[in-house]
Parts: sequence; C-alpha cells; structure tokens
Amino acid sequence: MGRLVTADAVEIKFEKQNPDDACEWCIYVRVRKNNKEQNILTILTNEKPYTQFTMCAGSLVKNSKDTLGEVMSNVVELSKLEKEVIDNAIKTTKNLKNKNEN
Repeated sequence: MGRLVTADAVEIKFEKQNPDDACEWCIYVRVRKNNKEQNILTILTNEKPYTQFTMCAGSLVKNSKDTLGEVMSNVVELSKLEKEVIDNAIKTTKNLKNKNEN
C-alpha cells in the first residue's frame, strides 16, 4: 500500500496531452489541508486512465452509481460535451449492472 494522506479537499485532474508531448495523459492529484494546497502526485502515462466508483457497505465493496453521481455532481465547469460523456457513463454503468445481475 502507498502513502496514506488525509486532506480537507481533493482534486483529481485528467489531462489529455498534446500529441507532440512525451506521453498521452497526465493525471494530477492535489490536496488541501489546513488552507495549504499541494500537488501530491503526478502520473504520466500513454494508457487512457480509467476510474472506479465504489461504495464500502460494511464487509463488501461494490460498484456504485450513487458514488458516481455524487462525485460527478462536483465536476468543475461542465460543457455540453462533458455532460453527454457523464450521461453516457451513467447509462453504460446501469447497462453493465443489469447484465451482471442477469
């Protein structure tokens, strides 16, 4: 397990890089604690990042569209395209959940 960090606020930014750059994606993790902000992790990768939204229900951790909804409701400055991406992600999550239940 990596380093454990506690924070008052967390920002995770996924940034698609210019095709001329050394990598395709840059992921930043910033935290705020006691009114001090700090970039604690920067990840460079050529693989498109993926995310999981889960909920710990006591002894079981499961995928959660409620967690997805809560996190996505806090996304900064959503454009029309970004809203469509979120709506599609929610629809896909529901479809996958329905397939897994059958």
